[in-house]
Amino acid sequence: MDYLINLESVVSSCFAKGNFIYCICKKGIYKIDKESKTIEYKKEIFEKDGAARILIVNENRIFVSDFCTLYVLNEADCNIICKLKLGEDLSSDICGITADGKNIYCSIRNGKIITVDKKTFNTNTHNISDTSMWEIQTYDNGLLCGTVDGQLLLLNRDTMSVEKKLILSKQNIRSLYINGTKLYAACQDKKLFKIDLPSFEVIGYQKNVHKKMYDCIGLYDNMLVTVSYPCGEIALWDMNSLEKRKEIKISSSLSGNAFIEGNKLYITSRNIYGVGIIFLN
Repeated sequence: MDYLINLESVVSSCFAKGNFIYCICKKGIYKIDKESKTIEYKKEIFEKDGAARILIVNENRIFVSDFCTLYVLNEADCNIICKLKLGEDLSSDICGITADGKNIYCSIRNGKIITVDKKTFNTNTHNISDTSMWEIQTYDNGLLCGTVDGQLLLLNRDTMSVEKKLILSKQNIRSLYINGTKLYAACQDKKLFKIDLPSFEVIGYQKNVHKKMYDCIGLYDNMLVTVSYPCGEIALWDMNSLEKRKEIKISSSLSGNAFIEGNKLYITSRNIYGVGIIFLN
């Protein structure tokens, strides 16, 4: 495995934007230049190490979850703009984050979504599901949510109400990848679904995608790329037929993050100290 950069420990969350990768490692946040492979800045934010944090970058802000707290940081220098406590305990911690031009959307373990106004930081709580939603993404004028009990939900972002519902499994839908009007959904029971979003119907299906849980990462050369960190493998699937085209064994463990740029897959995992690079070709 090649490395974009070696760090002192594993990366608990990362996000790519433009020429930079933003990483959480131990108590700090790193901004890394992909071309020069250098650290633009490192800023210690947290009081202690954590393995379950989520980081996204939207416009000129960095949003990070730390258990029940949402950090809002300035992207340019990583200074803290505000900290919002959205929950109290393990029943109300933050499971997923996404954002649009107006709001930050935080899915909460108890099936709620808390919206945070990006200008005022005022919050509103919405009861959405009976179970947790570990995956949440914006799509068109809505929100796509995958629930722990196997439902795919499409929410109206203005009313924060469920407009469409699709039962895919009896287990967690924890990874979604959107390509135009098509959605690829990874389920805890190792199934992969291809969904037409305008009709909200399943148009493709594959089972036993990996032996353990996996993520849908993106597209490379007209193939969907999936990564199973506990299995230590990458698989490439025909984006139309969902037939397997290639498998790559990797060194990974338990969980991680990955994204694709050209023929490179950037990857972090529980046994990788820094950000690794896998060449898909």
